[in-house]
Amino acid sequence: MANFCSECGSALSPGARFCATCGAAASPVTGEAPAAAAPPPEQPQIGPVPDDTPPSRRPTGLLLGGAALLAVAIGGGTWLGLSSSGTGATDEPVAETGKAASTERATLYAVAEANLRDKASLDGSKIVGSLKRGEKVNGTLLTDERDKPWLKVDGKGQYVSLANLSKIAPPTLASLDGSDRITSGACTVIETASAGSATKASLKPGAAVRLIGVTADGFTEYGLPGGGVGYVAASSTCETKPSPAKGAVANNLIRFDPQTCELGDELKPYFEEAYASRAKLGGEEMEEEYDYPIDKRFRGLRVTAVIVGYEWQGVAFGDPADKVRDTFRQMGFKIDRQGNFAVEDDVAVSASIRPTDPGSKKRGKSELTCGV
Repeated sequence: MANFCSECGSALSPGARFCATCGAAASPVTGEAPAAAAPPPEQPQIGPVPDDTPPSRRPTGLLLGGAALLAVAIGGGTWLGLSSSGTGATDEPVAETGKAASTERATLYAVAEANLRDKASLDGSKIVGSLKRGEKVNGTLLTDERDKPWLKVDGKGQYVSLANLSKIAPPTLASLDGSDRITSGACTVIETASAGSATKASLKPGAAVRLIGVTADGFTEYGLPGGGVGYVAASSTCETKPSPAKGAVANNLIRFDPQTCELGDELKPYFEEAYASRAKLGGEEMEEEYDYPIDKRFRGLRVTAVIVGYEWQGVAFGDPADKVRDTFRQMGFKIDRQGNFAVEDDVAVSASIRPTDPGSKKRGKSELTCGV
């Protein structure tokens, strides 16, 4: 005859010491299974199952439920392929976002200057410090309210986005850039700036990357989608173009020549749009200036528009004229107190950085203009 649990009526396996359904100690009832057994009374929490109990006979409901909750809490648990020594999760809130934090540990390096914030969030947080490129930092991995990965820095109550960190110390860069780019074709990047390094990622055309700079050995360092960095050897091809994203960083955005009024290839697509829009006006209106709005970052400045007029063109900034002038002086340009660029005597054009006219304040606070 079969044995059945005296509490819930489930069939018991031969020799079982606990019921696999309700976890009660086995007090078998011999005979047929009770028809319509009453629900078991609420049981106290079951203690650990003795080690000699076969795993297949142990209660699994609570364990599976806990595992499912843990999987949700840590959101998959892996960020950027980083390897860390910690395990598990806690119910500690992450920077007041209400998401559970992982206890995974990591030692990482800043791949560029990285902001330290008082919360694991770009929204509503304050910048409380910064890391220099190559600086090592220890902490705990976690995610923000948008499931973006962050590192909580040990002992400081500060947070840094993993988009700015790497598992390995970055090489010294011979030149810096920092602009946001879009890949023009397929692009393969490798793990480190060394010959024979393993492939890290194969990027498709249209992938958003950041051109960080070029190493002394000629490897180009890219910030990758989702965070982390990869490298492309000088002999490899990875063509990119300026990112159209609003607010994208473009440190090569303006390559100004005050002798010719050229403003560089990066701005050409925007000037083409501006000239085409101006041409549609027709008649006398074509002689008036026309501005085409953009939103880009350039060396700490905000570029708000390109401007075209009759025999002149320029760029508008969301920054005061003094700040823009200082930035261009740091780039090596000679600019007098009135904002005029120094040019050779036989040059027919003139260039200057001036505050925006009151009637054009909507496009920015200052303008670089050049023309006849």
